[in-house]
Amino acid sequence: MLTPSPQDLRVALARYADARIEDARRPTEVTARALEDASYTLCVMTGTQAVRQALQAADSMLGMRATVSPGLRRPVAAQQDDSLLSA
Repeated sequence: MLTPSPQDLRVALARYADARIEDARRPTEVTARALEDASYTLCVMTGTQAVRQALQAADSMLGMRATVSPGLRRPVAAQQDDSLLSA
């Protein structure tokens, strides 16, 4: 299984959340279909078969990225030495 990028995963989670809220607020065939599509997408991206599992997997994937690959983070810029500017 290919691992989705954090950005793609966050977009899918946001789409699912929006669809779920909209369907709960004003349930129609359109909102139900949007929720079904968002749920399916999330399951495919996480390699799961149920939304609950997909949400747990997404949380795990996003949390894992923050701890597993610290070398990919941008280094904090070194503070500039002001003593050289005044010379």
